Formats: sequence, C-alpha cells, structure tokens
Amino acid sequence: GDPKLFEAFWRDAVGKRGDTFIPGWQAMSYFSTNAAGTVCWFLEPSLEQEVRRLHRLVGNAEAAADRHVVVGTGSTQLFQAALYALSPPDAPHPVSVVSAAPFYS
Repeated sequence: GDPKLFEAFWRDAVGKRGDTFIPGWQAMSYFSTNAAGTVCWFLEPSLEQEVRRLHRLVGNAEAAADRHVVVGTGSTQLFQAALYALSPPDAPHPVSVVSAAPFYS
C-alpha cells in the first residue's frame, strides 16, 4: 500500500519529533561504511539508529538491539532481503516460502 495514508499522523501527531537527518555525503556509496557484521550490507548505521528511534517514539515495533532492521523499496524486495538475511549461509537448499492468498511474486 501507499504509506502516504499515514501522512496526517506523522504531520499532526508526531510533528518535528519524527524528523530525521542524514547528511548527503554519508550516502555516496551503495555500500554501508559499517557493513561488516550486519545482515543488511547497504544499511547505514545512522539510518538504522533513526529507524529504531522512530519505532521507539511511535511504539509500533520492537526496536531492541537484538532485532534486525531490513530496508528496501518495496514489499517483494523486503521479503527477499529478510529471507536472505535470516537464512543460514551454509544451507543446502534455498529457504522455502509459503504465502496465503493473495500472493504475488
């Protein structure tokens, strides 16, 4: 769905407390400056911190340090990224995915 549906909430209820700032120079590469040891190699540490801060502010998701933040531009990309990130690297077969209707690829 279109996240624009939440615009009024972010504008009216959260306001400036929900503002984030990431300097342009920090996003010059496709690779994160802190890719080692993370499940999402293109996730900048400051973006991860801001995502966790916003979830704590809104209270709609667990933002504990032992949870992963997975980013993407669409639901299919996010599903694939999550499956890749959570799959063991030495698995003999790809991860099986089962989805209830409506489903799409």
